[in-house]
Amino acid sequence: MKRARRALARLVGAACLLAAVPAARADRIHVVRPGESLWQIAAAVTGDATLWPLLYRANRDQIKDPSLVYPGQRLTIPEFEAPPAVAAEPAPKSPDAR
Repeated sequence: MKRARRALARLVGAACLLAAVPAARADRIHVVRPGESLWQIAAAVTGDATLWPLLYRANRDQIKDPSLVYPGQRLTIPEFEAPPAVAAEPAPKSPDAR
């Protein structure tokens, strides 16, 4: 009876822990096509090719050299956060302008 109570307590505890952890989001997968580079993939996925280092970091386990990706590689596309918007400041008026 004690053993059954302990087992039940462990199960309830585990269920509480699982409920407290947010569900893992499923990252997207991109299969590399012939001629593609991380730069091109980042441009296609995010609209900003300069974000290619994020793709590299997310796939370091299979990309040893960021300039070499191979057709058929399955790359994880992480969630990208939009870069913060930069507020444009008005240009200062020149002393000659009236």
